[in-house]
Amino acid sequence: MAVLALLEEVGYYPEPISFAKTFRRTIGDPHFLVRVAEAEGQIVGMATLSLRYQLGLGGLLACLDELAIAPGAPKGADRALLQATVGRARALGAVRVVKDANQGTPPPRAAQLRARAAAEAAAAQAAALRPSA
Repeated sequence: MAVLALLEEVGYYPEPISFAKTFRRTIGDPHFLVRVAEAEGQIVGMATLSLRYQLGLGGLLACLDELAIAPGAPKGADRALLQATVGRARALGAVRVVKDANQGTPPPRAAQLRARAAAEAAAAQAAALRPSA
């Protein structure tokens, strides 16, 4: 699936079966919106947005939950995807759109692996610099 491949390309590694079940539920739920950006027939971006009513707002609130853009995506793909997603939310009746993309989403596994490798390299370098007895 192209969206799963995009997520892996930007460093997220969801378990494929869980991803497929969640994706199916999400695209079938009218309270969620999944949008993709394409360039030359390839998916280069993905955005998810959740919709819910908020009493204090007196209307529909839309929250941009995720925004992922492939490395090497055409310039402006992220902006175009964001504008199209927010525009669709407004067309669905959203009174307010909150753009806190990726807040609450765990950091990409690739970033965790790089951080762990850097910490291990620093520890190994420190150990190599210690004088031996």
